[in-house]
Amino acid sequence: MRIVCLNCLAEFKFDSSRRSWIWVLRQPNGAFATRVADYSRRLERRCPNGCEIDEEILDHPTTVIGFVGESASSKTHLIVSMIYSVMNDPVLAREWSIVPSRRSTKMLAALENTLINRQAIGYTQKRGYLGAPRPENGIGPVGAPRPPRPPGPPVAQQAPAPPAHAWAGWQVRTPILIKFTSLSTRRTVNLAFVDVAGEDVADAEIAAKVSPHLAVADFIWFVVPSTLNKQYLAMMREHAGPANQDSLDNAVEHSQTVGRTKMMIDQIAKLWRSANSYPLELPIEPPRLHVSTIVAKSDLLSLINLPEVGVVAPPPDWAESPYSLNGAGNLYQPGQINYRSDATRSLVRKLFPAVDSTLSIHFPHNRYFPVSAVGCGKRADNTYPVFKPFAAVDPVIHMLDLIEQRRADR
Repeated sequence: MRIVCLNCLAEFKFDSSRRSWIWVLRQPNGAFATRVADYSRRLERRCPNGCEIDEEILDHPTTVIGFVGESASSKTHLIVSMIYSVMNDPVLAREWSIVPSRRSTKMLAALENTLINRQAIGYTQKRGYLGAPRPENGIGPVGAPRPPRPPGPPVAQQAPAPPAHAWAGWQVRTPILIKFTSLSTRRTVNLAFVDVAGEDVADAEIAAKVSPHLAVADFIWFVVPSTLNKQYLAMMREHAGPANQDSLDNAVEHSQTVGRTKMMIDQIAKLWRSANSYPLELPIEPPRLHVSTIVAKSDLLSLINLPEVGVVAPPPDWAESPYSLNGAGNLYQPGQINYRSDATRSLVRKLFPAVDSTLSIHFPHNRYFPVSAVGCGKRADNTYPVFKPFAAVDPVIHMLDLIEQRRADR
């Protein structure tokens, strides 16, 4: 069972024959070192570098899921909406016990409370550099301002100590860790959701420092808003009613472009290949990495007249209607989910074919999932008229079906 510290990304494995933890090192070319040392601090709940970690990390296999999209792509809303939807879904409750880790509970509760109260979550900012890992005086939080020095003679400059890892000193992106336990097999797998701002991955070298979770991700989800094609965005605005007008008039909400999205996909592929010693000329395929794309803000697709929309998007009155045949828009069955995925791919090839082409070059097994995190557009005052997610559970069902650890003993 591979264990990854979600703070410093130290990797270690459980040796079942010796009943001990083995610390392994990721080399610059992505290869792993041979056994480095026995790691016996299990009861201290710390990784080999001393980071405090969730007890669930040591007890169960963890799948790392990187969500990549530009700010305002609805990425953070999607993560929170998906987690909220699966934790409150009556169909999944028959098969799974789904609970957040102890350390994720408070953060998730605050984010969920924002959406339930129909308030917008703030944009994911670029990851900042906080300077040295520790303040000069050895106390205070990382990145805290240092008190001014009193006047005195000049002090010889000492060379700074090398950082413990490539991203030391960078602001930490804390994943949300959710524990899924099968009620039939009693096996448990952790899903670690990592929120990555698209601006952080415009350059692969910078991405390796500011978003290192992507290098060890088991799943990568690209978040592509339905309004990338500005020609169709103009059509949406032309046919929008009062309920969608505020959202469509928000320039920031729909500022993403096809060019930047293609660059983001290229850089992620470059980063992952480099970190995992994967041949540059080969496409990235499962089981090494599973890649899917969420077409976000899918409620806006009902404003354009294309045949696939009836399969892909929620009905035009989704937000206003109090009831429907399936109040959450989830399909649950793999065959039905795949059918909608194929229809979404067909629609993407009409709306922004260059994005689909770029994904196909690097990730030929990419699947598409149309999701509306909230179910309606945002008002000018950063509120929503309702909180009614559409199809937010289906991507998680797809992921769970691909995770082998949920079916195997560690």
